[in-house]
Amino acid sequence: MRNNKNNTQVIRQTLAASAIALALGGGVPALAADGNSLIRGNIVSGQGNDLSGVELIFTHKAKGLTFSVRTNAQGEYILRNLPVGQYRVSISKDGFETVLEEQVQVSIGQSVLLDAQLNRIGTSDIERIAVSGTAIRRVDMASSTAGVTYTDEEIKAMPVNTGFESIALLAPGTAEPGGSEFKGASSFGGSSSAENGYYFNGLNVTSIRTGLGSIRLPWEAISQTQIKTGGVSPEFGGALGGIVNAVSKSGDNDFKLGVEMRYDPNSLRDQHDSIYQSNGIVGYDTNTKQSGETFKELQVWASGALIEDSLFFYGLLAPRRENHTWARQTVYNDRDREEDRWFAKLDWFINENHSVGFSAMNNKRTWERQSYTYDGESNVIGDPRGVAAPGEDGGKVYSLNYNGYLSDFFSVSAVLGRVSENVENVVASTDPGVWDERDGFVTVSSHTASGITEEEFIRDQFKLDFTWDLEMHSISFGLDYAKITVDYYEGQNGIGEAQGWWTVMTASEGDLSGAPQGSDYIEHRVRTREVDSDSTALAFYINDSWQATDNLVLNLGLRYSEFENTVTDGRPYVDMKNQIAPRLQAIYDLHGDGSAKIFATYGRYFQPVSANMNVTLGSASVEWYDYYALDQVDANGLPVLEADGSPSRGAKFRDRYWTQRGITEPGLIASSDLKPMYSDEFTLGYQQEVFDDMALGIRAIYRDLGRSVEDTNVAPVLAKKLAELGITDNVGQSSYYVLNNPGEAISLSYDFDGDGQVDDITLSAEELALQQAKRRYLALEFTLEGNLTDRFRINSSYTWSHSYGNTEGLVKTDNNQADPGWTTSYDYADLMDHGYGDLPNDHRHAFKFSGAYELTDELTLGLVARAISGRPTNYLSLHPSDVDSCKKGSPWDKCVSRGYGHVSHYDENGNPAPRGSIDNLPWLTNLDMSLTYNTEISGHDLMLKATVYNLLNNDAALDITETRTRSSSVEGQELELNPDYGLVTRRQEERYISLVARFTF
Repeated sequence: MRNNKNNTQVIRQTLAASAIALALGGGVPALAADGNSLIRGNIVSGQGNDLSGVELIFTHKAKGLTFSVRTNAQGEYILRNLPVGQYRVSISKDGFETVLEEQVQVSIGQSVLLDAQLNRIGTSDIERIAVSGTAIRRVDMASSTAGVTYTDEEIKAMPVNTGFESIALLAPGTAEPGGSEFKGASSFGGSSSAENGYYFNGLNVTSIRTGLGSIRLPWEAISQTQIKTGGVSPEFGGALGGIVNAVSKSGDNDFKLGVEMRYDPNSLRDQHDSIYQSNGIVGYDTNTKQSGETFKELQVWASGALIEDSLFFYGLLAPRRENHTWARQTVYNDRDREEDRWFAKLDWFINENHSVGFSAMNNKRTWERQSYTYDGESNVIGDPRGVAAPGEDGGKVYSLNYNGYLSDFFSVSAVLGRVSENVENVVASTDPGVWDERDGFVTVSSHTASGITEEEFIRDQFKLDFTWDLEMHSISFGLDYAKITVDYYEGQNGIGEAQGWWTVMTASEGDLSGAPQGSDYIEHRVRTREVDSDSTALAFYINDSWQATDNLVLNLGLRYSEFENTVTDGRPYVDMKNQIAPRLQAIYDLHGDGSAKIFATYGRYFQPVSANMNVTLGSASVEWYDYYALDQVDANGLPVLEADGSPSRGAKFRDRYWTQRGITEPGLIASSDLKPMYSDEFTLGYQQEVFDDMALGIRAIYRDLGRSVEDTNVAPVLAKKLAELGITDNVGQSSYYVLNNPGEAISLSYDFDGDGQVDDITLSAEELALQQAKRRYLALEFTLEGNLTDRFRINSSYTWSHSYGNTEGLVKTDNNQADPGWTTSYDYADLMDHGYGDLPNDHRHAFKFSGAYELTDELTLGLVARAISGRPTNYLSLHPSDVDSCKKGSPWDKCVSRGYGHVSHYDENGNPAPRGSIDNLPWLTNLDMSLTYNTEISGHDLMLKATVYNLLNNDAALDITETRTRSSSVEGQELELNPDYGLVTRRQEERYISLVARFTF
């Protein structure tokens, strides 16, 4: 057999129309519940005629599994539910020469197109199209879903850290948020980092409460990972951003045993310089003088066959040990964290038509943290604070998968599973948190924890998918159901009257404290939350991949979804139905030979209300404030602490200020007219085979947030409405945070006057005067990926993009609020004044490069490089009175947002400072490099790898203090410039080295 490229081109042109006809379905096949993919193609004779009855036998080279199929009258065949991996393919028909294809790689989320030409015995040489090269693999004529796919082998050859987010950042259109609270979750296409979906073996493993990233996974167990950045097909929903989809490893006929050790020593980790506030005290969370981090991980795995060619197992034990030391201003911490991850998988291939799989995983993590008193100015560690405090988080994952053929052209897959997450912390001392915000941000207390939480989140889910393959259509349809159970308690540290958060402030004009303007006071805040509630999602979808012409494929999809969130007694406060989401794709084979395509897509994507809202809005939340005069102070002017840890304080300035009293009435939590959050996406693109084994692509993207869901404190507007209706509000709380669609009316139902009759209140859009939520994303992506040579594979991209509007989405990066659905956006209309502009995920230019070069048969050099322009910055100040939304006669003329402090888009003179108009953070440039040595010892594989992350030790700012002003302590002088404006609060992670040794038997 020979592989002549000229002959291959001739055959490709002969087969193009029929081959494209088989390239139906797009994206990830609907039946790939555990990440399996599919293979299809067309068989012709030497004269170019379709051959029916040709038998194709696919043999998994590691598992020994065989799958057979015969071509139909048009010479076409299709196989679904194939386990990922390498296959040997035999193609035969009586009277014709047999064709053997030794290297067919089946990957997650990629349709493999294998065509062949059979010649009659004795006529001429056999020609074939190799799936391992050129356009048939590089340019997929079946789909226009954008993204990248990486195998475990490719990741191991490059300097890529463990975790989905490290891989996601390799894809074009993704960016890391700046705030320290976002757990590294990525922004996809301008959306917020809480709007993505993460899947593992078909199971949704997105972080249950926040949606910020995924639960922690056993990385060694992951075989392949696909990052979807756009044009996502209808079997995926519940995410406006992107999709990360991974499949685990599995056993095969050969017994395998392996061990890997990773060590990131603190001695090979640099530290950036500490950053000081203007008052000379080490800045919050930027004291690096006592910072240290050591990481150790041992991974041991075994796999094999319990029954040859049929029943396979894979098991992994991955214990981790971490030591982390850090200091802030008044406390030094030494934390030891342990995590004994494990993963187990069984796969039973009953026959070639039916298979089942079971997997289980544990990622529970425990720790002990010993805290000490600490003097930030002298850098001296003092006595222990209480006992070593234990804590834990993590949970377990269980899933059951089925894949099967009910007929030659009708297949089914299903996945049933549970994901659980638990968080519990125990404080080492009972001292509450005390801070002084008059001059910078000073921690006065030596508290070990300011809050106490007990959390359990469980997601039960079921997914069922069918595919029916017809002559010119491939129809997939199915359902997707998930139920989240929330059991949560939150309170503040402290005993008795000391419990709470204590903050020293300076009174400004009209704030809530009741203190004279310019005087110092103490704010005492207590908030407790307790809830046991549910959140459910149900969806149905259908997709028809239609071969409209020889060169044109249309993917016509539709997804219907419903969302519901309840309060503790089971009543829904969110009940959204009739969400219709079209997903459309058109792919045109430009030359008719599979070497180039143009494509266009349109999709609508809905976002469910976050389970976090069950905690923040749907819980029995009680919150109140007391305000005291500042009493005794020390030599530095800081408050003296009492024996119980609370600050010395004088008389109260006012009665207790209640914001919430534990009301869980659905009619007061959310508008009865609430509609779902959604976004529309349009793309237009072109992809072309270049240099024989590479693909060049260009894609234009436009995303538009059509509607958002926000919480708004409607109390100022509601008070006026109740007064007009003659209703006396005797609820006794000052805040009514209501879930609503900004720019639309809000309908409430509650007995405000306590007369036993429910009051139905409608606040019109005009009465509310809330801006409609806007978020738009424009981008142009250029990509080049593939094999430059047999030894050098690359994936590179340049993206120009612009993200603009008045809302980032579920979270808010510019003030570091990783609290999905519960940010300051839209809390009051005045908070949105001049809030339209360049958004925090606007990174105008992004260059990315990743690749691996085999220097020799044993040495591989890996490289990952990024250069991304910095996000826009703001001036945040106190909203001036009697202007914009605070102007007399406005529904918001009381300017209640001033109680939030300096959070509005104005400068020090009260002039508008539109969002994102001040400056940009510096470019982030990052270079990671690895060197991998592979050899054999006594017939077994040894790998040694050294990786340097952030090789140049760059320290570009990812986040800064954007508060432009602060209240003056001088009576009559309201504002002064904040000397800490621009203070860097988060930077690139410092340079460190990771060492890995791996041995497989």
